[in-house]
Amino acid sequence: MRKIILSHRLGETRAVVVAGSQVEAIRFAREDSPRLVGNIYKGRVKNFLPGMQAAFVDIGREKNSFLQFNAKKKFSVGQSVLIQIDKDETGAKGARSTLNISLAGRLAIYLPTLGYVGVSNKIRGEARERLHALAKKIRPKNAGIIIRTAAEECSEEELIDDFNALVELWNEIEIRCAKCKPPALLYDANDLLEKILRDFGADSEFVTDNLKIFRRLKDLVDEKQIDFYEGTAPIFEAFGVNEELEKINRRELDLPSGGRIVIDKTEALTAVDVNTGKFIGDTNLDETVLKTNLEAAELILKQLRLRDLGGIIIVDFIDMNSEAHKKILMDCLRELAALDSSKTKIIDMTPLGLVEITRQG
Repeated sequence: MRKIILSHRLGETRAVVVAGSQVEAIRFAREDSPRLVGNIYKGRVKNFLPGMQAAFVDIGREKNSFLQFNAKKKFSVGQSVLIQIDKDETGAKGARSTLNISLAGRLAIYLPTLGYVGVSNKIRGEARERLHALAKKIRPKNAGIIIRTAAEECSEEELIDDFNALVELWNEIEIRCAKCKPPALLYDANDLLEKILRDFGADSEFVTDNLKIFRRLKDLVDEKQIDFYEGTAPIFEAFGVNEELEKINRRELDLPSGGRIVIDKTEALTAVDVNTGKFIGDTNLDETVLKTNLEAAELILKQLRLRDLGGIIIVDFIDMNSEAHKKILMDCLRELAALDSSKTKIIDMTPLGLVEITRQG
């Protein structure tokens, strides 16, 4: 069973998800810089960029949101519009938004404005066929549904309950939308406890040293699953997860063999550089490089998951001359990406030896 450790310090709530002896995920929320991705707003169109089929939408924040839309859509300045944020504010840029709303549950994603039915690519065979048929059966007319990987072994009743909760949530959002004037936040997708329950299930064990979090958890899960920590050592130190927490803030991370990776996040993408560091190997250069790159691949995919990094990731692995070694590395990356609960795609290796990765954060 998973254990989820939660604490709140200096305006930041942190949650560490532990499965067995391994840290599976780290999530955090800061009061002074909340994430916007997934939030649904009733916005007001401020102005257009006709050549780009785009508009700037006032969502009640300092920066307007950038909305790109299909040419068939017609808007006028001052018109209200229902949008969802799909990329956070970065630097001087406002958040990017979309008209295609999606609401994620633990087992399914509800698409109230799109008539699409899909099943996670990680689900194969009979389970895929069963879930696809069930999805078509339960979705409302003109709406869509995507079955998530976590639903592979779920019962029909579990999936229906999860999906119906999303439909009910959408109905509530529509009621709020009808009652309020723009700009207004209709749905906050970044409530940390709600996200933890959605992504990792409500059957986990929870432990916290914060009374407010403890009381909130009592409203969300069975009280028998919750423990209030009263030890003298800091909670993350007491549960042996402090080192992983510290690592997610480091720019440079060491590899077991002596090499290292360097992670730099920019507005456009995340860049990761791999180098051998002090590792000179004990065989030949090609074997040394392959070993370092494979260690780096494992650490990079782990850090993407723990830091919940999304968007475009470019990795500059150490140059390899052997095509066979390149294939070993790419196969390793794809196997590791398949273990990520977030959709992670290994695009390819460019002629310059850079590996392109995309991840939904």
